[in-house]
Amino acid sequence: MKRNEKILAALLVAVLVFAGGNWFFERALNSPLAARRQKIAELRDEIARKELLVRHARRAGARLAEWEARALPSNTEVARSLYQNWLVQLVARAELDQPNVDSGEAVKKQGIYERLSFTIRGRGSLEQLIYFLYEFYRADHLHQVVRLGITPIANSPRLDLSLGIEALVLPGADRKERLAGGRSTRLAHPTLAEYRLIVDRNVFGNGGASPFDAADYTFLTAIVDSDGQPEAWLTVRTTAQVMKLHVGESFEVGQFRGTVVDIAELDVVLDSDDERWLLTLGENLTQATALPPEQ
Repeated sequence: MKRNEKILAALLVAVLVFAGGNWFFERALNSPLAARRQKIAELRDEIARKELLVRHARRAGARLAEWEARALPSNTEVARSLYQNWLVQLVARAELDQPNVDSGEAVKKQGIYERLSFTIRGRGSLEQLIYFLYEFYRADHLHQVVRLGITPIANSPRLDLSLGIEALVLPGADRKERLAGGRSTRLAHPTLAEYRLIVDRNVFGNGGASPFDAADYTFLTAIVDSDGQPEAWLTVRTTAQVMKLHVGESFEVGQFRGTVVDIAELDVVLDSDDERWLLTLGENLTQATALPPEQ
């Protein structure tokens, strides 16, 4: 073999050795190391997801304990009777004319809760209505007004009133024959006198100082899973309209125009007039909190 041929052969052997070494390093060392790193990353993600689920479960457990303390008695018929009687007494204290308090059939939700519905009709002044709502939301029952109909009576300061009310029975409630006691902290102002401003504005009279805005009565009432996508329910309590919105959808209620930007477990982020607002379950649109601008 000539000298040049020996050099070429040696170079070929060197190339083959280098290629083989590189292949060995890739297959024997680098690939398993990359696979292990990928597995570690996946396990960390799984741990983070499970830790998030645990936090949500703890929060849900705390909320459930709170709801059970506020729910109607676990005996459905006893709950209906006691709560309807409580509504009758509240209507009497508000001194509404021609009052009528009816109850509907209980609606069961997969053994999780039972929803009792009630309807109140009557006539009264705006001051009487404000008193009724103030006392209603001061009571720490697991209940809400889901529909409020107000019709001014011609040539009269009186109003035709219609209210739809829902209250929940939870099987874990620790009471069977009495309603929950205590006072709620949901009201923005602690005393009835601070709501006198609503009466003074005379919103249903000619030349009222403040026009009615449906946004004041539009509440975030539920966040549900719809075909794998989060869905926010906004309920307009004056009409019982329920808007079921997904991320990216726009809506308009009264003076409020917005777009759903994000939906979380308990909150919704809205975009309105180039500002972002955080709306939490149970709040109405005017109670949304302004978020700082994105950087």
